[in-house]
Amino acid sequence: MMRGRSATPTVALMGAALLLSGCVTGSTSPEPTASESPDSVASTIQSPSPSESIASTPEPATAAEIEAWIADEEWSFSAHGEMEPEVVSFESGAATDEYHRTYEIGVGIEGDANSDGIPDLVVPVTQVDGNGLQELWYVWLGTDDESGVLAEQLMYPIARSTNCGDTVHSVSAIDGGFRVDETLWLPTTDGGRDCASGGTGVQVRDIRVDLIGESHFPIQMEPVEAWGGVCPRSEWLDGILDDTVEAFAAPVADAPLVVQTGETVGIYDVGDMPLFADVEMTFFGFQPELVESGTGSEAAVTMHCAFAS
Repeated sequence: MMRGRSATPTVALMGAALLLSGCVTGSTSPEPTASESPDSVASTIQSPSPSESIASTPEPATAAEIEAWIADEEWSFSAHGEMEPEVVSFESGAATDEYHRTYEIGVGIEGDANSDGIPDLVVPVTQVDGNGLQELWYVWLGTDDESGVLAEQLMYPIARSTNCGDTVHSVSAIDGGFRVDETLWLPTTDGGRDCASGGTGVQVRDIRVDLIGESHFPIQMEPVEAWGGVCPRSEWLDGILDDTVEAFAAPVADAPLVVQTGETVGIYDVGDMPLFADVEMTFFGFQPELVESGTGSEAAVTMHCAFAS
């Protein structure tokens, strides 16, 4: 009890000292210490907490989420990988168009086609038109977009299977892209074969996706660098040797250069491609290997596609 009563005068004296101090300095605000300047105090107050920073960063969708999402989206479908694209609206992975053609989305393969660390899918979609059947493989690039768009479709298919045509055996993920194992139908040698037996042009292609300007394009990495989309076979494998061509792997001048002036290659006509109706460059086939071997199935398999201005 004695200790409690003696504390009262001390408090009063401290209060008086503070009042006197206020009269002398004209301010009751404490000076910031050397380690705590006004700027550092303000920045400490305004900085978001680590949890707030993490919450504001969008998380890319998983491959499973992308696959579920695209099952109810609109797709671009370019018949045979050559024709002008049509829009097909899917619901639960299936669709029917105005011509009563049916479509079905297959099982996607996860990879990272553009090496951005975000999951991508390459997905088959099958169209049935009466007795006709074709399957196109499309790349869907995963995004970290906050708008709810989980992936963007590449409008150029990278492979196809058709009746009496090319056959895709498998598509698999590789480092920085996808690998397509296929057999090509060769117009000059397979015309007499029955459709069930398929073609004879065995080929394996490795494909990545490049962002060139504001657009994405499929680029073939192996067996040679070339266009990574569907490459039709030439009806007439009588290529013309040429060493004046400058050719690119996509229909833009900033695309990888795949044939340089002074390099002798075989040049082949692959016919009209409505898919490239708005492209100013010329789409053609070229054979960088065995250019002296003449014509036939060997030339057909080693022919690839590119663009020239």
